[in-house]
Amino acid sequence: MGFSLVTWGKHCCVYGVLLLFNCHWIYSCVYRGKLRAKFGIPSNPCADCCAHFCCEPCALCQEHAELKNRGFDPSK
Repeated sequence: MGFSLVTWGKHCCVYGVLLLFNCHWIYSCVYRGKLRAKFGIPSNPCADCCAHFCCEPCALCQEHAELKNRGFDPSK
């Protein structure tokens, strides 16, 4: 999942604008769905959205841990 600096900047801007309207969890929920599809993890869209809506930091930590366990370096 290598991003160029420009792509990374676009994602940050979209997330930041949604954060202003307290809708940032929607963007994260969509990304979680993409991770599930990429790695063949059984999906439960309602639970994904609830996780991001109720506890965004916990959901992001789960995704970070999943990427790290699969050999990716999420810090890049």
